[in-house]
Amino acid sequence: MRVVAGKYRGFNLQSPKAKDSRPTDNKVKEAIFDMLFPFKHEFTALDLFAGTGQIGIEFLSRGAKVVYFNERNSSTNQILNENIEKVKAGNVVVSKLDFKKAVVLYNKKGIKFDYIFLDPPYAGEMLQASIELIVDYELLAEDGIIITESDRDLDFSDVYSLEIIKEKSYGRKIIKFYRKNESNLSR
Repeated sequence: MRVVAGKYRGFNLQSPKAKDSRPTDNKVKEAIFDMLFPFKHEFTALDLFAGTGQIGIEFLSRGAKVVYFNERNSSTNQILNENIEKVKAGNVVVSKLDFKKAVVLYNKKGIKFDYIFLDPPYAGEMLQASIELIVDYELLAEDGIIITESDRDLDFSDVYSLEIIKEKSYGRKIIKFYRKNESNLSR
C-alpha cells in the first residue's frame, strides 16, 4: 500500500495483517482521485471508516486543509496513527468512535465536509445508515461529494435527496460518487 500522488507520493503505508482486511488497492485508489480531480481549494475531507488511513492520507497528499479520520478498531486505529505520523501530516483529526457517534460529534461542532469517503465493512448495513446520518445531520458542504465503496450495486439517490454523478466497477468493488440533488430538496 502506497500513496499514489501528491506531496506524499511514494510513501509506503502499513496495512493490517488480518486476512479479513480489504484495503483499497492502488489502482482503485488512483481511479477514485482521478475522477475527483480538480479538487476544491482548501477542502475538508472525512474518512468515516478510515481503516489504516490510506484514503484520508491521499486527500492530505492532494492538498486538503484538514482531514478527519474515524476508525473504531483499536489495532487498526494504531496503524492509522502510525501512518499519519509517517507522512508527518499535521492537519488531521483522528477519532475512535462508532460511526454514528462520530457523525453526531461532527454535527455538534458544525463541520461540513467537501468530500466524504465511506467504505464500511461489507457485511451489514452500515453504508446506508451512514449516508442517512450524513444527510440528516447535513454534514455535506454545498457541492460536496460522498464517495462510496461497496461490493453491492446500491443506489441511495432517490431515498436521500442525492444524485449519482459518477460510478465505476473494479472487480467486485463498486465506487459511486453522490452529491446533493437540489431538485429533490423540496420534498
